[in-house]
Amino acid sequence: MSSATSYNKFDEPFARIYNENLGPSYNKIALPTLEKLLLPYIPEKANILDLCCGTGQLSQWLLNKGYEVTGIDRSQRMLQYARENAPNCKLILGDVRFFELPPTFHAVSSMGLGFNHIQNLEELTNTFHNVYDALHPNGIFVFDLRLEDAYSYTLNGRLLGDVKDDYAWAMKNIYHPESKECRVFVTTFQLRERDCWKRLDTSFSVFGYSKTEVLLSLEKVGFTEMSVSDVKLDLGLIPEADMVCVFCRKPS
Repeated sequence: MSSATSYNKFDEPFARIYNENLGPSYNKIALPTLEKLLLPYIPEKANILDLCCGTGQLSQWLLNKGYEVTGIDRSQRMLQYARENAPNCKLILGDVRFFELPPTFHAVSSMGLGFNHIQNLEELTNTFHNVYDALHPNGIFVFDLRLEDAYSYTLNGRLLGDVKDDYAWAMKNIYHPESKECRVFVTTFQLRERDCWKRLDTSFSVFGYSKTEVLLSLEKVGFTEMSVSDVKLDLGLIPEADMVCVFCRKPS
């Protein structure tokens, strides 16, 4: 299955799960992370590119702080929610592996584990190249990521879910260490009529990378001042986060 085909499964039903549950949950980590690692180092009214912007809640938070924000996501359904959540944000339907934008951004951020959906290191490096080209000299790049150990030890077999009056969902992770692939299985139940529920099963893959792979890839592209912060141990945020945040800079 191609990554493009896999990613299309973010359209309903997963986009609703992300909009109502996962997106707000990730933002509890993303907002204080950006306040520590990004906002102190960019000018007022900076131009920020929000990669894998999802359903737009984070983009709107940045807009509320006075920044100019452009969001990119390759799920049409995600962007439909984003247009509701961040109506004044410039939104682009596009693939982070292949986008081309001029160097007009003071900062690029990607929060919410979007880069774990990139299926191999070559494509991840291509994404870093695209980010580098879109940044001003001295621009900052901040993104979060789950490293392969998080999928192997903490998240393997984990079950999540929620139940509402007209909607219910469950999601389970199964990790394959030989390929660094975590298969995510999603089951939803949608109330169609009284006492009549429709079940839908789908799945997609996310991938783990090592810290060394990520840093070498950034260095290959040309980024400097690279650092990796554990969200729990270094930033003191949500204990169950099991992710890191990477900071780097395009040299002047």
